[in-house]
Amino acid sequence: MRKHLLIILLFLLAFAGPAVLYSQEIVKSDVIERIEGKDYYIHSVEQGQTLYSISKAYDMPVDELLFENPDAQQGLAIAQILRIPLTSREKLITNDLRKGEFRYIFHIIKKGQTLYGISRIYDISLGDLKKANPEWVDGLKPGQYIKIPMKDPVVADKTVIAKPTDKDSKVHTVSGGETLFSISRKYKVGMPELKAANPSITNSLSVGQLIRIPEYQEEGIAQEEEKKFYEHTVKKKETLYGIARKYRISIDSLTAFNQGLTESIFPGEVIRIPRTVNPNSYITHHVREKTKLKRIASKYAISVTAVKEANPGFRSRVYPGDILMIPVGPPSEAPPDIVHVVVTPPDDIPPKVVRNDSIRCYDKMYRHKKEFKVALMIPLYTEEAGEIVVGGKAAVLDPSKHKPFNFIQFLEGFLMAMDEMEKEGLKARLYVYDVDEKVSKTIQVLQEPELADMDLIIGPFFSRNFKLVSNFAEMFNIKIINPLTRRTEVLSNPNVFKVKPSRDAQAAQLVKFVEHYYPGSNIILVRNNKFQYTDEVLEIRNSLDKVIPYGVKVPNNTLYELVLEYSKADTNLATGVLISSLMVENRMIQTEELERLPADSTFFSNGIAEIIYATDSIYGVIRNASVVRNNLLIVLTNNEIFAPEILTRLNDLKDTFDITVVGMPEWDLLHNLETDYLLDLNVYYFTDSYYDYDDPDVRGFIRDFRERYKTHPEEYAFEGYDLAIFFMGAMMRFGTDCEKCLPYYQKKLLKTSIKFFPAYPAGYENLYWNLCRYWNYKIEKVPDL
Repeated sequence: MRKHLLIILLFLLAFAGPAVLYSQEIVKSDVIERIEGKDYYIHSVEQGQTLYSISKAYDMPVDELLFENPDAQQGLAIAQILRIPLTSREKLITNDLRKGEFRYIFHIIKKGQTLYGISRIYDISLGDLKKANPEWVDGLKPGQYIKIPMKDPVVADKTVIAKPTDKDSKVHTVSGGETLFSISRKYKVGMPELKAANPSITNSLSVGQLIRIPEYQEEGIAQEEEKKFYEHTVKKKETLYGIARKYRISIDSLTAFNQGLTESIFPGEVIRIPRTVNPNSYITHHVREKTKLKRIASKYAISVTAVKEANPGFRSRVYPGDILMIPVGPPSEAPPDIVHVVVTPPDDIPPKVVRNDSIRCYDKMYRHKKEFKVALMIPLYTEEAGEIVVGGKAAVLDPSKHKPFNFIQFLEGFLMAMDEMEKEGLKARLYVYDVDEKVSKTIQVLQEPELADMDLIIGPFFSRNFKLVSNFAEMFNIKIINPLTRRTEVLSNPNVFKVKPSRDAQAAQLVKFVEHYYPGSNIILVRNNKFQYTDEVLEIRNSLDKVIPYGVKVPNNTLYELVLEYSKADTNLATGVLISSLMVENRMIQTEELERLPADSTFFSNGIAEIIYATDSIYGVIRNASVVRNNLLIVLTNNEIFAPEILTRLNDLKDTFDITVVGMPEWDLLHNLETDYLLDLNVYYFTDSYYDYDDPDVRGFIRDFRERYKTHPEEYAFEGYDLAIFFMGAMMRFGTDCEKCLPYYQKKLLKTSIKFFPAYPAGYENLYWNLCRYWNYKIEKVPDL
């Protein structure tokens, strides 16, 4: 921990002395010369100018200034001439990073290094190195950047790499309303891969069009021979679930250990059962399709009550990706009967079992056995710290106006968590690096020799730099965490963990929410114009169609009360006279029919309406709203103008219609919404940050943070704390290969939950969003379903 403490000390010392003045404002030179085929500004140094202030004026990294002007290493002198490239290599590299597939890292040449020596350092061929750097074949000089090409993806530590196989492609026939995006989500294939497999298609599809879906095969799973196992011969009427329960082993483990095994088994079939002892009183069950708990319980021949007691967080339905605990009772000391024992040499069960069965995750305890090396790459902007003006001893510094303070609370929260985890037995050496949006700065950091030995890298925080470090992490097989971005483009490396959930993950939670709380509501999707959220609306509609009932029945006496209310309000009718009919949800209801069958019900179909507000206006909502049941409006916008507008208009309708609003995708970022409207319309919204200030842990963290740093913790303080608590705890519990066990790992955090799942095309993504609502002038979290 000494290194990060030294960095923080130096960082804070920048503000401890008397006032520091800004360097004078620098104007770019008008003199441009072409030297050796390259254009340069010719800058004459003036009094008070520094390398940093000059680099800032020309938007040129200091290290590139020094590379072009090696004499400046000794300091600057008045009237000294500097050559400054018109286009910095920072911009050139940034442009390369934006082009998509970027399979390089960079090496900075040191004195005496050769291409051959560098090829040995990175274990790549000299030919590949020369091919990646044709401009440097004639010679190298210190300070030059050269590209180190990445090798083709290989399997490291039994990681599965998915590759397309053309010969096994599926063919999909386009149906009405489908888009390329919805098809890619259905088959879990990326848009680039889908387009590559169908080069002639466009984004506009026609019904009946054939689309080739590339299949993916798993390669590189280490083939390990079996240890000792039982051979179970299937008897008549036996099921795979019954066998799994009998031998206390998950279905996933059975299918991994018996290649080609499916649920359809037949009498006389031989199934291998690993000779491992499950110490728990349950096995795990991965839900593959939407179903009911009752159905799963019947497959295992146990009561649904027992399943519910073992899984208190689940209700009657479960969904793909859910993991259930199936009670099997305590282990028996006697070995299972009716088995034939076969002994083979190797010492473990197939690796796929480890990934799919939580029992294996808890077999080993790594605590106190290993010191983890962790790199935190965070923007501290230390060069700019010395440029901050402090007006005197009595002056007050506003941190929000100075970049060095932007992320400092992330580091402070992270350090608090590390201290807490050390008390629990964590052994870790933390390295803190100042890495901001400058690509050149990131490349400089990657030259640090200790980085290749890290167990975990956190950051960088900016996406373009993250790609560089992700390539480095892949090259040296290091786990790397992206703490802030929602962009799925960072998921290009099997070792990447993306903490922020993408917006695509909201749809699945929305469907569960609607099915549980508002299954009989009249659902209306609202967006501002037809060009926005098209794919999201299609996915939500298709998903909801699978769970909402086909229709609802409304009691006739409810409809009759509505007739009485409307008749009374109609001034053209005589007292006691009723209207003859009433239009409800685009259906004409006859008063005479309601009077004839008062105890009966009227059926209304349960479609999903869609409103384009720019053309339909609020009258589109009125035309599709129901006066006899709740109207659930799912409003998709992050627009600071449209969101307040639609809420204002809906609030005007609240006395006529029962309205509930779900704001998507991120209404917590909108700060101009009227509180009374949020309360009156019972607004729900998704957020990845929710603090329960009644939680003793949250209150304790705020108290300790204030005491330690003399300021109130903001968002990044909680982010840094939670991230360290989660990942350091996982590494303590499961070791550096913790990704195999994260689906079973639950850790109480301050601001949210983290639920990692394998992502496409590689890596792992947290898919958890908090669903909150405004209630009684407070923000309340909806319980997880």
